[in-house]
Amino acid sequence: MSVVVEPILEELAAGQWGLFTTAQARARGVSRANLSHRERDGRLERLAHGVYRLGGVPVAPLDDLRAAWMSTEPMVLAWERAGTPGVVVGGAAAAAVHECGDINPVPYRLTTSERRQTQRTDIVYSRRQLDSRDVVVVGGLPVTSIERTVADLVDEIGDLSLVGDVLADATRGERAVDLEHLGLLLTPFAARYGHARGDGPALLEQLRRSAGIDDIAAARALVQRPAIGAALEGIVSRAVREQLRTIVAGLQPQLAGSVELGEHIERMIAPVLVEQSRLVSEITDTVLAPLLQRQREQMAHITKSIAAQISESLPNITLPAIDSVRTGNSPAPTVGATESPAAKGKNNDR
Repeated sequence: MSVVVEPILEELAAGQWGLFTTAQARARGVSRANLSHRERDGRLERLAHGVYRLGGVPVAPLDDLRAAWMSTEPMVLAWERAGTPGVVVGGAAAAAVHECGDINPVPYRLTTSERRQTQRTDIVYSRRQLDSRDVVVVGGLPVTSIERTVADLVDEIGDLSLVGDVLADATRGERAVDLEHLGLLLTPFAARYGHARGDGPALLEQLRRSAGIDDIAAARALVQRPAIGAALEGIVSRAVREQLRTIVAGLQPQLAGSVELGEHIERMIAPVLVEQSRLVSEITDTVLAPLLQRQREQMAHITKSIAAQISESLPNITLPAIDSVRTGNSPAPTVGATESPAAKGKNNDR
């Protein structure tokens, strides 16, 4: 009898991750006694009630979940169920199948279209009609799509930081996430998280910020790329050099050939580019708009410092106006002309 049993069990397990059910084996003439005997001598390992793994088959992280899913329709082969599944893995268990996040998948949430109950502590049933687009097959196991999984976790867990990790992992690599569809699925839960009722997109943005994949985070990741960061530094540095040339050019007529003062100004200006390079390096933390605001403030401070030092040597010199850095279409408020104390006095006398 053993000569006949082994090929039957091997054939059953071949298309089911090395697993099979007692019901499948019995339907092919293998008795429970045959299975019990092989379990005792180590040729079989029982994973769940009525589900076995062939001895010698490598242990896989999802085996317990697969065994739980197989036990819900024990007569039907796994590959036959995948096309039109009556039971779909959802929640944290689905996230584990998608290899997203780090949420404990037990108890396994299994979604069915009909009401089901169980006394098993490792399984929880949810009754729901799933749209076809919300079900995918991953590694032979029918699971909720990543969009449906994330929305269900927002409903079930409530900790957006944990769910955000799931979404963040889902957006890495070449996997595509339909954010528009996800926003729609999040609609029923928006009010629960402080948003207007039905405002799924607002909840999606909150979740994206938690996941670190919102637009600001995306911009930060973009400028961290060496080529883009270097190009941006070149743009800002050229703008700064142009500003400094404007300062020097405006002062030349008033220097009256003073070589010493001209060299003094050049020495004052030299550290500016070093400081600007430091500011540009901070772009990975602050992104473009905050960086440029700091750059404008820094340039205003430098301008005032230069004016103060020059006024001590030539009280009648007026520093020319300087425009702040312009990048792209961002607004560029003008830093007004800075006057020496003596010049201010003259204006007040008028």
